[in-house]
Formats: sequence, C-alpha cells, structure tokens
Amino acid sequence: MNNSFANPLVNKLIGLGGLANVVGGVFVAAAYLLHPPEALPQIVSSGLWLVVHVGFMISLLGGIFALFAFLAAYLRCNGGIPGVIGCAMAVVSLVFIFGLDYSEVFIFPTLAAEFPEVVLKYGDGTMMPSVAFAFPLSGIFFLVGYLLFAHELRKRKCISKYSATMLMVGTLVFGLGLSGIFPMMVLRVGSVLFGMGLIWSGLNLYSASR
Repeated sequence: MNNSFANPLVNKLIGLGGLANVVGGVFVAAAYLLHPPEALPQIVSSGLWLVVHVGFMISLLGGIFALFAFLAAYLRCNGGIPGVIGCAMAVVSLVFIFGLDYSEVFIFPTLAAEFPEVVLKYGDGTMMPSVAFAFPLSGIFFLVGYLLFAHELRKRKCISKYSATMLMVGTLVFGLGLSGIFPMMVLRVGSVLFGMGLIWSGLNLYSASR
C-alpha cells in the first residue's frame, strides 16, 4: 500500500480496521467451533448459545468496520469499480446476517424460555419464511462479495497475495458450509479457514498502514 501523501489519521483508521479484522477472525472461528448442532429450546435459552452469538455479533461488527478500512486501502492502490462492488456486497451481507444474529441474541432466547413452541417450529429463525428467503440471499452476497473483493485486493497488491488467497479459500469453504448442503464439519472447518484469512489479511493491512 502506497503511503505517499497519506493522512496520518486515515493511516491510523486503516490500521485499526486491520486489527478489527483480526478480532473478527478470532471470534467467527470460535463461534462456529462452539456452536451447538441443533437449535432446540433448551439450547437456545442456554448461556452457551448467548456466548456464541455475542461472539459472532462482535465478529460481524469488526468485519463491517474492517471492510471500510480495506476499501480505503484499495482506493489508495488505484482500485477500480469491481473491488468497490465486491466490498459493497460483502458489507450488505454482513448487515443482513447481523440482523439475524441480533434476534438470536436478544429475541430467540426469551422465546425459547417462554414460548418454546415457536423455537420448535422455526429453530433459530432461519426456518421462518421471510428469513428463509433473506438468509440464502445474504449468503450469495457474502460469497460473491468477499471473493471478488479479496481477488481485487490481491490483484492490486494492497495486501500480500498469500493472505488474499487464504481469505478467498476460507470464504469459499465457509460459504459452502453455510449453504446447509454439507455436514456441520465443513462449516466448522470453513469458519477456521475464513477466520485465518481474516486474521492474516488484517495483520497484513495493519503492517502496511504503519
């Protein structure tokens, strides 16, 4: 990343965005490694459920902030429209997913305790008709957005090609795991690979901003 004529405050914010990516990577991997395999009422109302989804919420917030930092770095590298589109799609996907996670932290645990029949019918909310449409759509935005943006970051040499490649591989495996087509183990492995990609690229961005 070219720091010529750079604003020190912008450099600092970009560096903080890189660290936010590191935090997001740690929390997303931990959340899916600990995530219960089923969303039964007694599980959704448990402390483990709350800890896991609060952690996931932290990863989403860190990811959104980090994406804007990566966008600033990308534009400094003379980035073009494809990368901007990829970043925008990734941000939209995280915002949509945050909406679902918000309900899993603040709404569904209460429903599970007081109206367990709702959770028995809809699980953690992903089986609700409206969410059943929005969640797969956000997954497509996530997969295409992160793949496109990471590819552009690699192409423009904003971060190392190795960290960008790791992020792309992690995004692909994690996205396949989120599809629900594959066993839970694919999702857990994908979360670790994606988390590693976030951590590596975040540290790379932080170092480049110094």
